[in-house]
Amino acid sequence: MILGAMSLWEKQCKFEHTVIATALEELNLLFKGNSPEGRVEINGDKMYVSFMEFDAKPMDEQLAEKHESYIDIHYLIEGEETIGWSSQREDVQAVRAYDSEQDYALYDPSSDEILLHLKPGMFAVFFPNDIHRPGMGHSSKIKKAVVKVHVGLLHP
Repeated sequence: MILGAMSLWEKQCKFEHTVIATALEELNLLFKGNSPEGRVEINGDKMYVSFMEFDAKPMDEQLAEKHESYIDIHYLIEGEETIGWSSQREDVQAVRAYDSEQDYALYDPSSDEILLHLKPGMFAVFFPNDIHRPGMGHSSKIKKAVVKVHVGLLHP
């Protein structure tokens, strides 16, 4: 898991994998044009962005998720968002088994979950071993972009 802010991106990008850096740079380019909506492809199904707006959920109503085929880069545009994070462990069982078509499994929150509080301009990168619980908070609306990066781009 990586937590960062676009305001520091120029200093931070040299430490990131080139694919993660490319994904965030492409996201920055999208913001310089018209305000995008829905799904925007960067590299077909290998890398794309989903722009979304929704009401934040209370913590007790949100399950955690994990992906196997994609890395998620969550970028907060408006509102405030809390995302729970925990690392994959052998003793953690999914409450909804992995769906390869949708690329996710669902989990109950972990007792050792760490809460990340994102403000506009911040991003969080979640790898396939990261269980994360997005979309929580006290603000009524969350506007965000999620860049999906296929793991095959990191290890061609």
